[in-house]
Formats: sequence, C-alpha cells, structure tokens
Amino acid sequence: MNTTSRKSTVVKGAVAGIAALAMLLTGGVAANAAESSAFGNAVKPDITGLLSQYYDWWTPKKVVNNTPEGDAFRGNVTDAGTSVLDQNDKTVVTINNKAASDTTKVDGKYTQAERAALDASDGDALRIYKDAFGPVIGQYVADGLAQGKLPKTNDLVFNNDSDIAFAKFVGTGSAKKDFNYPRPYFSVDKEGVDRTLGGSNNLNGLASTLNIKRIPLITIDGQEYGEDYTDYQEPSQSFPSGHTTKTYNRGIGLATLLPELGPELAARAAEGGNNRVVLGVHYPMDVIGGRISATASLTALWSDPTFRTNELLPAHDELENYIASRCAADGYGDTVAKCVDKLGANDDKGYVNTFTDAVSTEPVTDRESAIDAYTARMTYGFKQVSAAGQAPVVPDGAENLLLTAFPTLTDDQRKAVLAASEIDSGYPLDASSEGFQRINLAKAFSAKVTLDESGKTITAISFGNSAPTVVKTPSSKDAITNLLTDFNKYFVAGVGVTDEGKSVLEHDDELTESINNKAFGTDGKTEQDQRALSDAQMNSTNTLYDALGPVLGKYYKDAADAGKLPQTEAYLEKMDESASTSVAKATYQHPRPYVDRVNFNGTTLNMNGTKQTLNIKKVPGYENFDWGDGEPLDNEYDGLYNSGSFPSGHTTYAFTQGVGLANILPELGTEIMTRVSEAGNNRIVLGVHYPLDIMGGHIAGQSGVAAALNDPDTQKQAADARTELVNYLTAQCKADKHGDTLEDCITNTGANANKGYTNEFTDDVSKAPVTDRASALTAYTARMTYGFEQTGKAGQAPVVPDDAVNLLSNVAAFRNLTVDQKKAVIAASEIDSGYPLDASSEGWGRVNLAAVYSSKVTLDKAGKVVKVEPGQAQASVVTVSDNTNHGGNGGNTNGGNTNGGNTNNGGQNQQNNNQNNNQNNGGDNQANKPNTTPKKLANTGANVSGIVIALAALAVAGGAAVMLRKRNA
Repeated sequence: MNTTSRKSTVVKGAVAGIAALAMLLTGGVAANAAESSAFGNAVKPDITGLLSQYYDWWTPKKVVNNTPEGDAFRGNVTDAGTSVLDQNDKTVVTINNKAASDTTKVDGKYTQAERAALDASDGDALRIYKDAFGPVIGQYVADGLAQGKLPKTNDLVFNNDSDIAFAKFVGTGSAKKDFNYPRPYFSVDKEGVDRTLGGSNNLNGLASTLNIKRIPLITIDGQEYGEDYTDYQEPSQSFPSGHTTKTYNRGIGLATLLPELGPELAARAAEGGNNRVVLGVHYPMDVIGGRISATASLTALWSDPTFRTNELLPAHDELENYIASRCAADGYGDTVAKCVDKLGANDDKGYVNTFTDAVSTEPVTDRESAIDAYTARMTYGFKQVSAAGQAPVVPDGAENLLLTAFPTLTDDQRKAVLAASEIDSGYPLDASSEGFQRINLAKAFSAKVTLDESGKTITAISFGNSAPTVVKTPSSKDAITNLLTDFNKYFVAGVGVTDEGKSVLEHDDELTESINNKAFGTDGKTEQDQRALSDAQMNSTNTLYDALGPVLGKYYKDAADAGKLPQTEAYLEKMDESASTSVAKATYQHPRPYVDRVNFNGTTLNMNGTKQTLNIKKVPGYENFDWGDGEPLDNEYDGLYNSGSFPSGHTTYAFTQGVGLANILPELGTEIMTRVSEAGNNRIVLGVHYPLDIMGGHIAGQSGVAAALNDPDTQKQAADARTELVNYLTAQCKADKHGDTLEDCITNTGANANKGYTNEFTDDVSKAPVTDRASALTAYTARMTYGFEQTGKAGQAPVVPDDAVNLLSNVAAFRNLTVDQKKAVIAASEIDSGYPLDASSEGWGRVNLAAVYSSKVTLDKAGKVVKVEPGQAQASVVTVSDNTNHGGNGGNTNGGNTNGGNTNNGGQNQQNNNQNNNQNNGGDNQANKPNTTPKKLANTGANVSGIVIALAALAVAGGAAVMLRKRNA
C-alpha cells in the first residue's frame, strides 16, 4: 500500500539560469543552518515561529511522549479561537462532503476525491504536476525525465532520494508536535476517541466529532493510492500540513524553474494542498500553514548563493533549454514563451479543472481563473482577525523567488512586485508570518512591470498577463523622437534650417511641390486627390482593403464593415496605439509646406535660403473635409497651420495599420506595405507634409508595431486575429471556388500578381504605375528614400533592429528559421545606408518589409543565408549543397532595382571558400566595385533601447495624438 500521510518533502525553488544573478542576501526568516552541506549555507526557516499566531487560538500540551496514550493531539481551544477554529471545522466538512459525494469526472478520468487520493501518494511528483504544464509541455517534461535529459531538474524536484532533494531540506514534523492539533476525522467509531481525546482536550464549544467522509483508496494497475487514516495510531498532528508544504514546495519550485507557467504550477500546488481538505485529513488552516512554510523554505534556499549557483540556476537553464528545443522541433516557436503562448498553455489549453467548492467557486479554465483559485485558497474565506489595510510586508530574500521571472529587475523592484501582489493584511497567520501569508505568487508570476526611461523607477504593475514581462516607458523624449534625431542635422526647432540641411530640405521642398502640383491637376479633384482625401479619414479598412486585390479586398472590406472580424479589428486598434508622434512633433516643430515658414508659431525662423512658403495647391476637399463621423466639415489646412510637420502622424498611423495587417497576412505583405506607402505619399499630395515627414512616419509606424509585438499578450492577440482573418478569407474563397486554401486563392485571383493591388499614379519618385508585385516593390522601395542623396556614409554593414524579427512571425516559409537567420534575411533585403534619417533610426530606415515578405531565401547546408531574392510570388526557403555557386543576394532593392545575382552585396560569385561570408552584405550596392571583403552582419539591435521601450507608454501617448480624431497628424 502506498500512502502519503507522514513523509513531508520540501520542494524548493530554482532560480534563473543567468550568471549575473549570483549575489543576493540570505533570508531573514531562518533559524538553523542546513544539516547537509548539499544545501550550501542555506538556513532553515523557523516554521513554528512563522505560524505562532496559531497559539492565539489553541494552547497545546507539550509533547514529551508522542503517542496516543501520551501527549499526542492534546490541548485546549482559547476563547479567541472559538470563531476562527469553528470556521476551520465548517469549511473542511463542506469541502470534504461535497467532494466525497460528487461522482463527476473532473479531468476525464477521476473525480475530485480520486484526484485527492492520487495526490496523497505524493512520491510521484510528475503525476501530480504533469497537467499543470499543459498536455504538450507536460509530455515533454515526462519524456525528458524518462530519457535522463533533465537530471538536474529531477534531482531537485522529482527524485526524493537525491542528496539535494527538496524533501531533505526541511519538514514540518517538529512544528506539528509544537502545535499538537488533532486531525479533523477523529471519531469514537474509528479511532476509539474523538477530538476531545477522551476528555483531555477542552474544545471550548467546538464539535467533538466532525462529519468527515473517508475517501476510499483508489487502485490503479494494482497500486493503491490515497489515505489509510492512520494518523492517530501513528501520531502525526494536523497543523501545519506536511503534504501541503511538499506540494507547494514542488509547485512553486517548478514555477521558478519555468516562470512562463508560474501561475499554472502555483495553482496546481494550491489544488494539491486543498486535496488534503478534500480527504478530510487536514483543515484549511493547516493548508495555509503549509503554503507559508513552503514559501519560507524556498526563500531560504534561493537566498543562498552557493546553492543557487550550483544547483538552482543550472536546473533552470536545463529545463528551459530542453523545453525550448522540443518546442522548436515541433514548430511551436524557438523559446519557451513563444511555445507556451502558441500552445495556449497559459490560457485555456493549459492547466484546467472543473471542480468547485465553497472557497474556489469557479472552475479553472484559463490563467485568470487559475490565479483566482490560488488567491481564494490563501484565505479560505476566513475573516480578518487583525488589522486590515496595513502596509505591505515582503520578507527579506523573498524577492529571489522572482529571479527567473524578472532577471533584469533589481532586488527592490522584485520586492515591489511581491508587495503589489499581496492580499490584504489581517487574515489568520498573517501577524506571525513575516509577510509570507500575503504574497501571492500566482499573481506575481503574471506581472507586467513598467519602468521609466531610466529603468530605475516602476511606473506601473499589472497582473494576469500571459507572461512575466518588463517594459520601459519613455519620458519627455520618447522612442520615436529618439529614432528621428537625424532631423536635427537639417532643421533645429525655433532656429531654422542648418547649413548641412539646406540641400536636403531644398530637395524636400521641390518634391513636395512637384508631387502636390501634379496630383492636383486643374481642379484638385483628380482621382489621386480623392484617394488622398479618403486616406486622410484614417479609416484603415478603406485604406487597406484594395491592397488585397479586388476579390480578397472585397471579402475583407465587407467583413470588416459588417463587424465579422472583431479580433482583427481589436488587434489593429492595438497596433494604432503602438506609436504616437505627439512628442516628436513638439520636439522638432517643423512648419508645414503651405504656411509662412519664417514666421511660425510666434518665432522667426532662419530658412537659410529655402523658400518662405511653397507653391502648394490646396485640395478643395481638404478645405471642406468630412471625417466621416457625422461632425461638421473642417478646413484641415487651417486646423494644421500651427501643428508641426515632422514626422507625419497620418503616415505613422497608416504604417501601424499596414505593418500590423502585413504581420498577420504576410502572404500579401508586399502589396499591403506598398499601399500604406501610397497612403503616406498622399499626405504630400494634399500638400500638408514633406517626403522627410513620410519617411519619419514610416520609421515610427513599423518600429512601433515591432516593439508592441514584444508583448506576449499582443502576440496572442495577433495570432488570434490571423486565425480569424485567414479562416474567413479561406471560407469565402472556397464558397466562390477560388481555391481551398488562402495560398491557392491568392494565386488563382492574381492578388500577388497583376490582378491584385494596382494604381496608375506616378510622380518624380514612383515613376511607373503599380501593375504587379514587382512594380509594387519598386514603388515601395523608391518611397523609402524619395530620391534623396545619401547624407551619411554609404555601404555600411546592415543594421537589423532586434524587434524586426517579430514582423516575420507569421511567414510560414520562415517559421523554422532561427532569429539570426531571420536577421540575415532582413539584412540582405535592406536598402543602402546613409540616406536621411538612417543614422538615428537604428536600422528602421533601411528595413524593406515589402522585399522581405516576397523573398526566396537560400541557405547553405550549414544553415547560413547565402541568397535572398525579393519579388517572388510567395516567400520560400531552399537549401543548396556546399558546392553550389550562390551568386549574389539579389536582395538589395536600392531604388527599387532588384539585381538578382549581380548585385555587389556579398555575392560576387566568389569561390566556395568565400560563399558563407557573403550572406549579410545586403546594404552595399555600390556601382560595380568588387566586394572583396565580405561584411559580417554587424549591429543587430545593440542600441535599440528606444524601441524596446514599452507598448504601455506608447499606447498612452498614442491614444491622444492618433486616435482623438487624428486632427494633428
């Protein structure tokens, strides 16, 4: 018979596998040094001291002879304890009785009572925790343990016989004797005594016998599981629960090894503790005491530098790396975070259960309800017995519990997260627990922490997020402003045009006049003017739908207008929040093309020989502009007169929408990106912006979306939107017999060829109409530079922002590429360096998404990118043998000229010994100069602090400037 009554294992935590985390203090809740050197210098928590408030309710007899005939289970209920311990009694009876009579299978196999019996046999920790990982990752862990690939994790958590097993660090046996409280199920019928122990105990009005239903043993494959209810004959007192201590130790310990599933693992531990109440062998107060004991024990282990460095960090690395490798091999993403999100293990495809009780009143169906269940079991519905509303108390060293979840935060910042997660003060055992009763680890592992620009101050903490996350929010100078500081070389706010900027801004002026004047025609009512007016309304559906071609575009517009794409709409609204130009406009204060540029906003500017006012033809429809919202018509030229021109807010909005849509529909990414570049260009058509403003908005919009997609919740929102959109379009295609898949439909309708996005507009930059994908790519690339001369050094090594790879997450062909391979593809597609705004843009001025989304990528056998060829009907990846002559990248689309294998970008048909060095030279399109020194992929996001700054702050700023009628764009 395999029973679980007395063997108390303390699981402990594993800390982040990051070498920098090798400091940290020793917890302040310790009493004695660990008995075994295997635990380094970790010191055991004084469990009796942490739980000593229990003495307010129960006065135990000192145990000298721990036998039924001696001192075991003796003591008296105090007057203060009658109400508290009466609630304790009622709750155990309620939970036990409901579970004992419920025959519903809560997990498809077992009832709640049967699960409690299985949990009682806690020697098999894997069986208990496997479902907390979710079905897929749970199987990965099982495989890894069975195959010996997780030895460090096994020794810490699953192998009770190892020298460093958590079970050997601390137990509850001593505390149990100190408190000496009788079990809830004692009855005269079964034990020969009730809870009065034959009259030895004064229960002060509490019932001598509780109506506990004994749960039968469950037999599986000849093995018995459950409780034999022998705690009276073999004295093991009730408070605190040793099983619960072990269960929480393992669950929270695993949460620190795999913080991406921290809330789920913690919630499963809470279920395991609650199952002691289900069996009727423990009271809720025992379970609360066990959680406090486990959390203090883990804190002591985590706070020992030796044990942390030698055991915990390596185990964390081992488990993370193993799961990540399994996930990548199965196509679920190359990190644990991506995999968890893709599988829904942090949502409704992870840890779930269907049982409820008087405390946990809702089933666990997702992360939010898992946190709710954990939180409910922190107090078990007890009333507060001491002062509520006290300041948070975080035990010294407890911050180490969050090392893996938030490795970049300081100790004080991690303490702040724990403080913010706390339940209120005053619940039973809080007064003596030194803060361990309050900290809510299930919440803490789901925190999103927002820091100020310096990274020193926490500005916000939210809980219930899909992953533990840290973001930065800019202050007076935001991410977009930082990316566009090159503009100060050409123009200084309140001063005027610089000497260096004169030739640049003269070109800016000339193009503005020529594009505006040509589009105006004779009356400002040309088709291009009318299209510009439509784009000015900032209705992304109206702007983007024709990028999908007449067939798919109509499907998209009809569905969006009818509200049939709610997740797509919500996602695009989120993208709109990703970038705001309000701070940048206020910083750069450049006058609009049609205003008096010398006398601007009360300042006299030095235009340094450039025109005071340009020859701009005002489009009549913009002088009487209808926003489409039922409000009176506006004269937008008057409204924008005092608003800074650089960068363009409308263009930024267009690119947040376009990049957002291309991210979830990369099959038509080239067309979508070209259409939004047209929308940006239409601001010049209306005469309210210059080409540099459009280039700035282009940088702002795409960088904002890429940064937003760092957030796991936004990634999930994008994934849901893609599923919705692709499913809808595919269903329409099938119904109209255009193909059974979206790819077939795109091909059959010509949406990626000459039956897709087209226009007839031409100007001095985009000199040919868009008639197919190749000409769309040419137009897009031309608008990346607007024909400016290079003001910085040409031929520099590619610079790929780290966030840029986020925009490739839905390109099916690129799914199995590594991050470095994706960066190499982006690098090979870049335009050349040195154009205006490039130097400060941290690579965003060069990234050519229209090229990337239509590229054929060639890898050598070692996996190096050796050729990138944009302009294909669909993205693809092929691998060639080592002796293949790869030619050039074909990916440098400078000026829209895709030169196939004849570019000088690292592909000069060199011999095989040079081929592997050539893949990253996508920026060197210099005449016909031989490239004899292939360049490495140099700066890949090393200085992107401005972009990695957070969605939260960008959203706050963006809402004001972009969404509030978009008047100052």
